Order: sequence, then C-alpha cells, then structure tokens
Amino acid sequence: MILTARPWSLLTLLVAALLSSCGGDKAANNSPESAKPPVRATIITAVAATTQTVEVVERSVGALESLFTPEISAEVEGRIVNTLVRVGDPIVPGQLLAELDTVDYNIAERAARAEVSQLEALHTNQQQTVKRFASLIEAKLISTDRYDEAKAQLQSLSGQLKGARERLKQKQRGLTKTRVISPYKGIIDDELISVGDFVKVGDPLFQVTNIDVLRARLPLPQILAAKVSRGQEIRLTSPLDPETSVASTIQQIRPTVGTNNRAIDILALIDNPGNWQPGASVTGEIILQRRENAVVVPKTSLVLRPAGKVVYVIANDVARQRVVETGEYIDGFIEITAGLASDEIVAVSGAGFLSDGAPVSITEAR
Repeated sequence: MILTARPWSLLTLLVAALLSSCGGDKAANNSPESAKPPVRATIITAVAATTQTVEVVERSVGALESLFTPEISAEVEGRIVNTLVRVGDPIVPGQLLAELDTVDYNIAERAARAEVSQLEALHTNQQQTVKRFASLIEAKLISTDRYDEAKAQLQSLSGQLKGARERLKQKQRGLTKTRVISPYKGIIDDELISVGDFVKVGDPLFQVTNIDVLRARLPLPQILAAKVSRGQEIRLTSPLDPETSVASTIQQIRPTVGTNNRAIDILALIDNPGNWQPGASVTGEIILQRRENAVVVPKTSLVLRPAGKVVYVIANDVARQRVVETGEYIDGFIEITAGLASDEIVAVSGAGFLSDGAPVSITEAR
C-alpha cells in the first residue's frame, strides 16, 4: 500500500522547525556570560609620595614687652613752662623734652659769676703784693712775719676762688638741667607732667619705652614643660607686620603654675624688625622636634576605613589598600610615619571611592 503526504503536513513541519530555531537563539542570549556587564575603572588623580623636613611645632599667642622701661625724672626743682613731646612720640638721645622756669637759676648763676670775679680781683692783687714783699724781704725792708702773712692771705684767696668757681659750675649745671634732655632712644609711653606743674628733684616726668630690643612672652600649658628647654628655636610673627617673621631662641622659662594658673611662660628676646611695638600680640612657633626625610602625601590621599587610616597605592592601574601611621599636618600634606615609602604612587582625588583591588584610570599624575 502506497502512502501519500498531504500538503498541510509539510507546512506544519516548517513552522515547527522555525519555532525551534527561535527558541534556541533566545536561550543563547539568556546565558550568564552574555549578561555580565563590562568592568569600569574609577577615574582618579595620583601623585608620588615625597620626602621633606618635618617640624613638630607648638604654637602659642602671647604679647610683646619692652625690655627697658626707664623713667626720666627732674634733676632740679622748678615750674614746668613747656613740654615738647606727647605720648607715642619717638625720641632720641639729646632731644629736648620739656623746659623749667629759669629765672631763679639765672639769678643764682649771675651771683656766682660775680663772686668769682670779685675773688679773682682780690687774688690777682694779693699775688702782686706777695711778689712785691718778696723783693722787699730780700732788702730787709719788711719783716718776715709780714711776708708770711701776705702769702697766707694769697693761699686763702686761692682756696676761696677755687670754691667760687666750683659753685659757679654748679649753678651753671643747674641752669642747664632746666632743659629736660632725653638720654634714651625710644617712645614716650606716659607723660606725667603738665605745663604749670611744680616738680622737685627726683619727680618722674616721662615714662619711656625702649623698642630696639623686645621680649616675647608666650604662655604654654604645663603639660609641655618637659618638652621645652632653653635654646630651642622659635619663630615669631605679629599682626603689626604679618609679612615679617623673626627667628629667635628661648631665653628663659618661667614656671607660673599655681592654684589659679596651669601654664608656663616662654621668654624670647628679639631685635625689633621695624614696626613692632610693646603691648602688641605675637604668635610664636616653638620647634619641639625636626625630622629629616619624612614621607609626606596630600591630605586627600588619606582615607578612613574599618582597617584604620589607609592610602591607596597604584600599581598597574589597580588600587591596593595600604594601612599607614600618620604624623604632622603640614600645609595641605600629611606625614606618613609608617606603611609607605617615598616615590610610591598614591591616589589623590577619588581616593575615597576606591576599594582594595579596584581598577583605576589616572587622569593626572604629579
């Protein structure tokens, strides 16, 4: 018996084959390998760790003091008739500061000068008398007693003339002291007199501040007492001249620890750079320690992780987590005391988005 295939049976077989083919392609597209996304690298900037000298610094804000604060006092008594300086005025040695009334001193000086003139005349006359008596005594025209008496009078007049001349010098000196002259260089800190005041010998007239040499007084907590010592370096700056920095050393350490105070005072002497004034504030940087060839990285390279403080070292475009120990912060950089060597490349910008083993793409290396 012969079987003949029907036309609709062939169509059914073709449709089944097409459906089978479509189903196989869909299964291939849903495989795990084709569904895995491509790995993306984190874009970062990187820098090589460098070395530099690191200073361990303790900062303190204190005040400037004048090392010398002398008073100018009256050397003679009298009434003030003129003052020529005011508080804040600079003065130099030999400068006239004030004047006293000179009437009484002029009278005394003229009287002393007249006394000297009178004694000089008597002394000259007596010298001539003694000279004349000397020639008469040789001719035995006068007695020896009379000649000795003339010589004694001459000696007495010589002593009186010497005393009168010293009194004249004293009156002349008193007259000059009515002009108050500065013996110091500095600034008038306080004016203690006014025109019309009567002053006596020793009364203070002006308080002077010497600004050539200043003293910086810096307070520190008592916990640092064991870390500071005389001779340590210190850098000083003042708001009066922020661009100027003065180097000095610790001259004295004064313990001021008491029931109401838990501090010590650090004293340093400096030559005035020009514009600094006593009483102004001053900032001191005391160098407690200096470390050479310390490894430093930018502060943004340091990241906090559960393991601690870490940086990410870049090698072959892969970030590797490195636990480190830190030291001082210096102008945007941080000292690494352990865990990192110089010249190793570390991530900077983008370090906070990294993890150990993450691929990276460096856009800038410095």
